[in-house]
Amino acid sequence: MRRRTLITGAAAGGIGGITLIGTGAFDAASAERTATVNFADDENAYLGLVSKSAYATTDGDGELALSFGDVSGVGDGIGRNSQFFFDEVFAIANQGTETVSITATSDTDDFDGEFRLYPTGDREGSLDDPDNAVVLETGAEQSVGTYVETGDVDVTEDLDIDVTIEAAFEDGGDEPDDPEPEPPETIGLTEFFSTSSLVDADGDPLDDDSVVAVRAEPTAQNENPEGDDGFVSYPDDVEIPLAAVDGNVVGFGSGLGPNASSVDANRTLIANAWQITLGGTGTVLYDETHGQARTLASNYSDLESAAEGRGFDVQALTSDFVGSLDDADAVMIATTDGDVADAGGFSDAERSALADFVADGGAVFLHGTASFGGTSNGVLNGVLDELGAAFRFNFDQVTDDESNGGDFFIPQTSNFNDDGFPDLFLAEGEL
Repeated sequence: MRRRTLITGAAAGGIGGITLIGTGAFDAASAERTATVNFADDENAYLGLVSKSAYATTDGDGELALSFGDVSGVGDGIGRNSQFFFDEVFAIANQGTETVSITATSDTDDFDGEFRLYPTGDREGSLDDPDNAVVLETGAEQSVGTYVETGDVDVTEDLDIDVTIEAAFEDGGDEPDDPEPEPPETIGLTEFFSTSSLVDADGDPLDDDSVVAVRAEPTAQNENPEGDDGFVSYPDDVEIPLAAVDGNVVGFGSGLGPNASSVDANRTLIANAWQITLGGTGTVLYDETHGQARTLASNYSDLESAAEGRGFDVQALTSDFVGSLDDADAVMIATTDGDVADAGGFSDAERSALADFVADGGAVFLHGTASFGGTSNGVLNGVLDELGAAFRFNFDQVTDDESNGGDFFIPQTSNFNDDGFPDLFLAEGEL
C-alpha cells in the first residue's frame, strides 16, 4: 500500500472540554501544532468530515469541531480518572474517485490518558492501526466514535492533540483525481428576429464549421419573399447559418440585441463576441452615420449597459466615420430593413478605412436583416468584399414554424457550434 496524508487536523482545549478541530474540506495538507492548515473547497477535497452528532459542529469556514464539555453530568466537561465512549460523533467521507483505506492517528504525548478514534460499532477498535484500516469506496463514508480516558490530571490545564487522518491507495496507482470542476454555465435559446442567413464568399451555401458559429434549428427553412435575384436557397440537408466569425469580422443575420428583444442571451452573445474577438474589452463605436433607423441611446442601450458592466466603453458614432476609427477598438454596424442602403451606403474611402482598421487589429461587427420590406445586406456585402471575409449576407428570410418566438419569422435556436467557438456561448459572468 502507498500512503498519503489527505486530511490533517489539530485539536486544542482544556481536558474539561476537548475540542477536535478538523475540516470537511482539506485537500492534501499538513498541520503544525498551531493548527495551520491548507483548506480546499468541499467539492475539491479528496476526503471530507461530516457532523453526525451534537458533539460535532461545523462553522461557516467548513471546520468541524468536537466538544464534550457537558458529559460529566455537572457541567464541567470530562472529569479525571474516567472513561468516555462517544459513538457516531462524525463521519469520514470519500469524495475522491478511487477506493481508499482510512487510518487516523493522534499525538497524545502531552496527555496523561488515552484519546483515540474508532469505527462506530467497534469500541475496541482503533483507526490508528493500518491492519484495521477502514476501506471506503467512492462516495461512501465511515462513522467515527471517540474514546477518551483521563488519568489523574489537572482538568483545567490546556491540551493540544494533533489528529492526522490518512488515506492509502494501491501500490502503483495514481493519486485520486481531483473531481472535475463544474462546467461553466452557457446561454440558452437565442432569438433572431427577422433574420437573413449567411452564405460563403462565392455566394454558395455556407457550411464551414471554422466560420459558422450559430445555425438555425433543423426545422428552419429560408425563403425569398421579395423575389431577389441574389437569393440562395438552402437544401434540406444543410442547417442554415445565422452567425459567422472570420478573424476580426463577425456577422449576425439580424439586429439580435435591441432593447425590444426580451431575450438577454442575445445581448450576452453579442458582448461575448466583442470580448473574444478583442481579447478583452475596449472602445466599441455604434455607427449612426449611415442612416441607421436604430440608435444606441434609443434601441441598444440595454446592450450598452451590459457591455459597460464588463468594462467596455460603448459610444455612438455620429460624425466623421473614418476619423473616429483611430480611437476605436471595434465598430458595430447594425441595419434595419433598407435604412443604410437608402442612405447611400458606404463610400469607397470608408470601406478602405474599415479594411485598414481590421488589418491593424480592429474588429467589425455587422448585423444584417431579412429581405422583407427592404434590406441593406447588399451594402454590408460591399464591406465584406473589401475586408475579404469568408462569408456574405444572403438575400432571404429565415423562418421556423416550430422553434420561434411567437411567429414563423422569429426563429429561436440553441444550435451553437460549441466545438468551434466554445467561449462564445458562455452565460453572463462566465467569460
